Amino acid sequence: MAIVLSKHIGSPDTFFDMLPLDWQDALKLVWDKVSGTSDIVVLKEEGAILAGGIIFKEMTADMQLFKKEAEELLASNSYYIGYLWVIEARRGENLGSLWLQLIQQQYSNNSFWLTIEEEGLKQFYEKNGFSLFLEKENNTEKEWLLKSK
Repeated sequence: MAIVLSKHIGSPDTFFDMLPLDWQDALKLVWDKVSGTSDIVVLKEEGAILAGGIIFKEMTADMQLFKKEAEELLASNSYYIGYLWVIEARRGENLGSLWLQLIQQQYSNNSFWLTIEEEGLKQFYEKNGFSLFLEKENNTEKEWLLKSK
């Protein structure tokens, strides 16, 4: 039972339907605009999606807090990772880490960045080669931008 990384082809809803409802709502607002330049990349085992995320190559609405930095990073061929998700039944198997590792191998000419709204996720991404680049506060909410090394 080999786990393979591949670009998702077919209906994006197959991946979107795995995500939390609030993520689905946010993604549906931007997907039509960015689908031509973005890649849904999934880990599959025997045809079933275990984990996945989206590689964005252009500005999206959820980058607005870091708009200046996002424009600079995207212009420097650094791609934005969004909506990384592992199915509940397979959590604890390091599939998120495997996805990040394989993404960096597949897109070896690019660097990556992402934003998080939960401080507890910093440790996961730092363990996977990302470092804190910038922290901003919007009202009472904090958000962090991390970049791959």
